[in-house]
Amino acid sequence: MKIAVVGIGGVGGYIGAKLIKSDLADIRLFAKKRQKEAIEKEGLKIIDNDDRFIVKADFSPLKKAEVFDAVFLATKSYGLKDACESIKEFIDENSVIITLSNGVEHKERVKEYLQQGIVCDGCVYIVSHKKSDTLIVKNSSLFYLVFGDENVNDKMKKIAEILNKSSLKTKLSEDAKRKCWEKYLFISVFATMSSYFGEPMDVVFKKYPDILNETLLEIKAVANATGIDINEDDLKKVIKQAQNLPKNSKTSMQLDFKKNRKTELESLSGYIVKKANEFQIKAPNMKKMYDALKKRDKQNR
Repeated sequence: MKIAVVGIGGVGGYIGAKLIKSDLADIRLFAKKRQKEAIEKEGLKIIDNDDRFIVKADFSPLKKAEVFDAVFLATKSYGLKDACESIKEFIDENSVIITLSNGVEHKERVKEYLQQGIVCDGCVYIVSHKKSDTLIVKNSSLFYLVFGDENVNDKMKKIAEILNKSSLKTKLSEDAKRKCWEKYLFISVFATMSSYFGEPMDVVFKKYPDILNETLLEIKAVANATGIDINEDDLKKVIKQAQNLPKNSKTSMQLDFKKNRKTELESLSGYIVKKANEFQIKAPNMKKMYDALKKRDKQNR
């Protein structure tokens, strides 16, 4: 089986390295020129708690006739179009495309960009980051990947089998879209609030409980309007997760704002505002925070 991983950051780099290490499939990494050259020279290094290893990646030119059985898109949400362009000529109608970017609207975007392939919803729970072009650091034992489609096929089952045999805990689900929304609840509310207030997640949880609860209800209303049955139990799970947040824990969007980098504001905040308008749902908290962050985002450009 031929598998491509596009975006060699904390998520894609870790997944790609584990797949290469297991040697259960032909793995190709798609990285930007500088990172590719560094990995070719030094290898891709992984620090996974107490486990440390280095893998070599194959960056030899792909033949025009080569087709990937599976592609993991692990870029930031704003990099999806470029990611799709990089693999467009190496897929066909049977290629399984798994989106792992933060957000819940990417499946339709990827379908539009690629015009072929079986596009799956996907999300991953992992605490990791790219420390340098050749080093990925995973900071906890957590890894859980969910992907799937309404129509699960044998190729998807084989992909899930390879992932699990590579020590990448994976669940293949016909209800992957809902699983993505469950993760999105947490990411959306805390990325938005931590960026808006300039406070770590644990501080946001303690200082602004009313705004947190109200904003979660706004996101839930949008999910329900799009046909996703997010319920009160899902909101309680977010609160329970928040109660166990490490001290001074920041979201990647908060850090991106602080460092004047490009952000995932549109996927994590703007999407809720856009859909709330579309369905005539009131979302005053999210709109206020999004509008303020949008101005700051423009100023950073």
